[in-house]
Amino acid sequence: MAFFSPSRKPTANDTLVKGVILALIGLVLLIAPHFMGATPLRDMFAQARVVGWFALALGLAFIGKEGLHRLRQRRG
Repeated sequence: MAFFSPSRKPTANDTLVKGVILALIGLVLLIAPHFMGATPLRDMFAQARVVGWFALALGLAFIGKEGLHRLRQRRG
């Protein structure tokens, strides 16, 4: 199982994919309560607002890190 091998080095696309997934999770957690009816599930999503902001910020940081890496790589 090469995927779980500790010798596998993360690639640039891994960071980008993680960033996009985290940003999407954050957006879903922040936006979902506005489209849900008054249910206990809506209350749970509303209470996860801090987690949503953290996931969004972390995802954007990963995306920004990868963007800077690609920009520096392009410049030489």
